[in-house]
Amino acid sequence: YRANWIDGNIINWNDDNQNWKRKGQIVIVELKRLYNAKNITLQFIDEVDKPYGITQDPETENYLIVLDNKCKKCNYVCYTKYLQHNFENWTSGSNDIDKFIQNSQLLAHSYGVKKVLEWIPYNRLYNIKCIAEDVYGANWADGNIINWNIYNQDWKRKGQNMIVQLKGLNVPKNITLEFIDKIEMDYIFYGITQNPETKSYIMVVNNKCKKCNFVCYAIHFQQNFENWTSGDKCIDKFIQDSQLSAHDDVTIVLEWIPYDKFYNIRYIAKDMYRANWIDGNIINWDNNNQNWKRQNQNIFATLKRLNDPKYIILGLENEINKHYGITQNPETKDYMMVLADKCKKCNFINKPYGITQNPETKNYMMVLVDKCNKCNLVCHAMHFQQNFGNWTSGNNDIDKFIQYSQLSAHDDCERVLEWLPYNKFYNIRYIMKDMYRANWIDGNIINWNNNNQNWKRKGQSMFATLKRLNNPKYIILELANEINKPYGITQNPETKDYMMVLADKCKKCNLMCYAILFRQNFKNWTSGNNGIDKFIQDTQLSDHYNKGKALEWIPYGKFYNIKYVAEDIYRANWIDGNIILWNAINQNWVRENQNMIVELKKLNNLESIKTELAYEISKPYGITQNQESKDYMMVLTNQCKKCNLVCYVLHSQQNFKNWTSGNNDIDKFIQDSQLSAHDDVKKALEWIPYDKFYNIKYVAKDIYRANWIDGNIILWNAIIQN
Repeated sequence: YRANWIDGNIINWNDDNQNWKRKGQIVIVELKRLYNAKNITLQFIDEVDKPYGITQDPETENYLIVLDNKCKKCNYVCYTKYLQHNFENWTSGSNDIDKFIQNSQLLAHSYGVKKVLEWIPYNRLYNIKCIAEDVYGANWADGNIINWNIYNQDWKRKGQNMIVQLKGLNVPKNITLEFIDKIEMDYIFYGITQNPETKSYIMVVNNKCKKCNFVCYAIHFQQNFENWTSGDKCIDKFIQDSQLSAHDDVTIVLEWIPYDKFYNIRYIAKDMYRANWIDGNIINWDNNNQNWKRQNQNIFATLKRLNDPKYIILGLENEINKHYGITQNPETKDYMMVLADKCKKCNFINKPYGITQNPETKNYMMVLVDKCNKCNLVCHAMHFQQNFGNWTSGNNDIDKFIQYSQLSAHDDCERVLEWLPYNKFYNIRYIMKDMYRANWIDGNIINWNNNNQNWKRKGQSMFATLKRLNNPKYIILELANEINKPYGITQNPETKDYMMVLADKCKKCNLMCYAILFRQNFKNWTSGNNGIDKFIQDTQLSDHYNKGKALEWIPYGKFYNIKYVAEDIYRANWIDGNIILWNAINQNWVRENQNMIVELKKLNNLESIKTELAYEISKPYGITQNQESKDYMMVLTNQCKKCNLVCYVLHSQQNFKNWTSGNNDIDKFIQDSQLSAHDDVKKALEWIPYDKFYNIKYVAKDIYRANWIDGNIILWNAIIQN
């Protein structure tokens, strides 16, 4: 017998759900009767095809061995078997065609599914349109077979909704496998269907590029020719020729680009406009949605009028810009090239992407977009230049200076200056004469974001120094003498003073190190004791690279579960946990070990705090103050004296009071095992409450079997402190 097996075969044990992992759910298997169940042996099992197990027919009570339904030729379940199992689920209504399709499928042992034909129901085809006599174009909903999916026991397919051709099959009775080879000289042959109205049998094929021998970019473009026109035969032919030559490279392709795909169209010079192109340029074919993948949505493009569409080839050859395509202004009816702007320093060529037409003037226009010959990408300088019209400092010298810095930023934003509106700063605080510190909302530029056509930034809400420019005419000299990295220039709207926006950089490290970040926060805390404040600040100012040296002032309200341990020593949970890193995105410290257990140890002599900490073997995190006693206390790691760190023993020890077996000897035995598990929890035993077990079943005298809900300990989780 043949059957589908719901569960599929065992492959491995799954520790998480305490059950077997399986594959091949709903797999097809063979059921072979066991005539003599009493004499079955392992030797017998070895002699048959791969056995999965044994079952019993509840009606006949016959035992049956469950076998792999493998191919005798391949010695495994090959594509032929999967196709063969499905023969009874379809028919073309013609024995000759059924036999022809089945024969192609029964040869899928060696060459896979590439040459396999299918019976394709006519209702799996849509958008059926006549192309030529006895030839139709259509979309095939399912797409073609590429592989067998062992998990859902069905075929994997690609090219869903792909465009195919339907060609009449005039000789169904004489059809042979040699016929496939003849058809596949010009086409990819997917299968056969039948028009339910005419009863005609039809081949489902796809145009194959004679040069590439597969469906290349040129074929995808060709299939779309009927869906667009520029209204000018010369332009149509020119664009189509560029597309038909794009076998494996879409960078040379032009498109017809509808004029309404552009916005923010602005006059630049005679016959030239700049605009944003909504769709962006083609980069690849997407098999999943049967359309073109695109990049640079909303990219800036230049529209350049084509003076005479008849001489378009000559016009484009003389155009050093890269063309994206052609469009038409619907008002002027001008055809226009879509071009990229050219950067003279970088030798940017304006890549042509297509042609459009102004619907008003009827002029055709080339569509060009920035492309650099040197680095083969869009230059940063061009993005800055395109934005010059959107800002001004109100001072020509400052504008010119900022623009010069931006025009030199071809591939590096590090040296770029910006005009920064004063309302982009908050928490502006006086530091000293002509200097202020503030938070900068946007943060500094790091790169261009092609997706949203804007600058990527980092360090949002970062600290920056605002330093007054004494004389804007000597801005170059003032910046040259400035050791801190300048981000840009702003203007105080009340005083009208221009101010440099500088990085708050460490003189020792020449960057914004941890010491600077700590220093910027000094005014936001105090211990109430100048000596302790200075001591903590000194540790933070010395912490340029190694955050382990810095101490913190930790408010007493950040501790809970405060418990007496010994004279002047308490144990508590620290809500925030210790500092490990600075987060440039949210401008705050990253911390670990939230709710960790720490020791609070009284500082006996505030004058000799450094000495007290020097004698302390536990790592100090900071200092706090008991609000009732007013005692200052060191906040220390609760570390193991043997391991010199917080090992497994301490985590276990801190939990002793939370459980008991009710028997002192058992409690001591379990605790001793835990106190020896410094770096290996395998040695540790636990007290396990009885209600953590279910499905408790008797096995033998004094022995039971059960499921344990929690499972065994493997590691300490510092995040959840468990």
